Amino acid sequence: MDNSKIDKKKLMDAVISSSGGKIDKETFQGAIEEKNIDPLLKNLSAEDKEKLKSVMSDKKSMEAVLNSPQAKALLKAFLKGGGKNG
Repeated sequence: MDNSKIDKKKLMDAVISSSGGKIDKETFQGAIEEKNIDPLLKNLSAEDKEKLKSVMSDKKSMEAVLNSPQAKALLKAFLKGGGKNG
């Protein structure tokens, strides 16, 4: 997958809409700009935090998640520090 052709705004909108209202656009954008996911984590339910903790503590699960095209695109967006195209 060519990540350079990903529309980051559409990707961000998809993440926000798939959160079921748990993440708002401003919080997500702020997390990207500040390179800090803590504001996103505080919006998770206790059950979702436990699921995340479980996946993060299992090396094979983390490798599978991080190797997905979606995760690679999100990481690229975070590491570049913004939701702008390009």
